Amino acid sequence: MAQNTYKHPPKAPIVKKKRENRLLNYLNNTIGFERLFGEDNAWPIKHFDRIMWISFLLILYIGFNHNAERLVRNIQRVKAVVDEKRAKYMTLQADFKKSSKQSEISKQVIATGLTEPVTPPLKIVVKPEEPQP
Repeated sequence: MAQNTYKHPPKAPIVKKKRENRLLNYLNNTIGFERLFGEDNAWPIKHFDRIMWISFLLILYIGFNHNAERLVRNIQRVKAVVDEKRAKYMTLQADFKKSSKQSEISKQVIATGLTEPVTPPLKIVVKPEEPQP
């Protein structure tokens, strides 16, 4: 049996063409980036998409920073209001506890003419019924 000695020539590597950026071409035609940067210095034109992406990320970062600072200010404002209300609650609670004491109640009732009884209350004792035989 004879072996096939025929060899295929090596295939050339496939080179992908870089796709043209339509936005970049449009901006180059309308604004004229080549006139701004010159044909020698085409770096901003080649990396326009990266520059726009980094600009977007920076704007997003600045927006998040402003939002965080606004939230911190709101938290501080609400904390001050809560502290004020807590202090008011504590004073009202202390006043209520003080006014509910017997000595304070008796001071307020004297103005109406009522006095504390001097004699102790009477105790009523009921005798149990005796069982009938």
